[in-house]
Formats: sequence, C-alpha cells, structure tokens
Amino acid sequence: MKQDLVTCTCLVVISAITGWVLFIGRPVLAPIAFAIITCYVIFGLAEILRRLPHVGKRLRAGVRYWSAAVLILIAVYLAAKLLFIDSDRMVAVAPKYEATLLALLTKFAALLHIETEPTWTAFRRELLGTVNVQAIITSLLGSISSIMATTFVVMLYTAFFMIEHGRFRRKLLTVMRGKADLDGVIDTINARIGTYLALKALLGVALGVLSWICMHFIDLEFAALLALLIVLLNFVPYAGSLISVAIPTLLAALQFGQWSEPAMLAIALSAINFVMGNIVDPWLMAGSLNLSPAVILMSLAAWTALWGVAGAFIAVPGTVVLTIIFTAFDSTRPLALLLTREDVPPVS
Repeated sequence: MKQDLVTCTCLVVISAITGWVLFIGRPVLAPIAFAIITCYVIFGLAEILRRLPHVGKRLRAGVRYWSAAVLILIAVYLAAKLLFIDSDRMVAVAPKYEATLLALLTKFAALLHIETEPTWTAFRRELLGTVNVQAIITSLLGSISSIMATTFVVMLYTAFFMIEHGRFRRKLLTVMRGKADLDGVIDTINARIGTYLALKALLGVALGVLSWICMHFIDLEFAALLALLIVLLNFVPYAGSLISVAIPTLLAALQFGQWSEPAMLAIALSAINFVMGNIVDPWLMAGSLNLSPAVILMSLAAWTALWGVAGAFIAVPGTVVLTIIFTAFDSTRPLALLLTREDVPPVS
C-alpha cells in the first residue's frame, strides 16, 4: 500500500513538471513537435509508395523518402502561395461582408418582430462594433509572416531529422539497452503513428477536394483557401469537422446575404464529413489507433490548454505515443489499459 502511494505521488509530480515544461517551452517545443509529425507523414507516405503495385518495390528506400518529402514541400509552397494571393482580396471584401452582416441582422430582427424595439438599433450598432469583420481579417492576415516563419523553422527541423533519424535511433538503442525492449517500442510507434498520419493526410486531401467541389458549385469566394483549411482541420478530432462546416457556411451567408446557398452548403459539407469521419476513416485506420473516444476528447482539451491551436493537432499522435510507451513498462501498463478502447472481461 505504501509503495503504491509513493508510485502514485511520483507519477503526479512527474506529470505536473512535464505539463509545466510543455507549457513554458511551447515556443521552442511546438515547431519541433510539428517537424517530428512531418517526418512521420513522410515516412508513412514512403511506405504507401512502397506498396504501389509494379513500381513500389523497385524504388529504393531513399528515393521513396525524398519523393514523399518533395510532395510535402510542394504542398507547403502551394499553400503559402495561395495564402498570399488571397490576402489582399480578403481585405478588399471585408466592407462588403460587414454590410451583408448588417442586412442579415435586419432580416433576423424582422423575422422575430423585434425591429420596432427602441433598443434594436443600438444593439445592432454595438454588435457590429464588437464583431468588426475587417478588423478580424486584418488581424488574421497580420499573422501570416509569423506563420511563414514558423513553417520555415519546421521544414528546417524536418530536413535535419530526416538526415539524422538513423543515427539517432542507433544512439538511443545503445543508451537504453537493457532497460526496456526499446527496439520494439520504436518500431510500434513508427508503424502506428506513421500509418495514422499518412492516412489522415490522404483523407484530408480527399475531404478538401470534395469540399472544394461543393464550394465551387455555389461560387463561394476563397473556396481553395477554405479547402486547404479543411485539409488541416482533418487532423483535429471531432472539433475539426464542426469548424470545417461552420466557417464555409458563415462565409457563404456573408457573401450571398441569404440562407439558401449557406444551408445547401452546410448540408453537403456535413454529409461529406459524416461519411469520411464515420465510414471511410474507421475503415482505413483499422488498428492504427487504439484510443478510447473519451481519452481523445480529454487529450484534445489538455493539449489545447497547453499549446493552443497547435496542441489540437498534436493531441492524438502524442497520446498514441504515450500509450505505446506506457505499454512497454510493467509499472505503467495499467495506465495504458485505461487509455485504450480495449475492453476487459467483467469480474465475476
């Protein structure tokens, strides 16, 4: 009993220290974490290339890795180019969106028969003073340079990690020899995380293309940029799907000033997200993830509290890594069981 109390106390202290270090070190640690995730995406895509019929097995490992890296680099370049192209246009349409928002509020007030209330005009004025569309867009565009700088740092880290990963693995195995079956742990982490992230990236691209088709069908402005955002939001569990439907629907309402196009777009995007998230995603992922849905939600909340938006993208891969590491040691194996979705037979 005393030993269990000591173990529990040590675990709480270590968790608190780790959380504190992660919180204060997020400006440095977040780019490193995203670089590691990018490496796993590259390795996962390289494994998918290896499985291509007729061609895959003929490609050498180095060719597959760097081909996948070039694909990632091209995707980042196209995303940055698209962001810069649309930035000026977003500022230009902001006044039109504010006017449309005012018209929608007027229609909503008339629908509820509150237009004659003497306080409605003041309320509408205060609301538009608080929700300044142009100020919001300008603030978002002001952070583009910071995003680009962080992306450059992530790509730089990724390049060095790609070069050093073989030597670092050998060093780590040498240091930890005899303390745990680290070789098997590393292989399991690489297989599950690499497969998960690579498939998520491919699913995100498919989801983005289908969403772009729906947005382009109704001539929604910034459809390509929104499709890119949807691709990224695919990595955020649960909340990503809601945001990827809500933002295009809101922009459609601001653009068209009526509810027919936004409603049609919301239905189409919801149907696509439902099929991809509840049918295609579980079918492709199979055993790559073994986390309880409740654990995913809690990890999403915890990582978002620590690292903000960046933490939402790291929540699932980070929790999977912790689960695999906990499974490797006898003392932490009960914690790993609590994190997984596996059931245990009832105690008779």
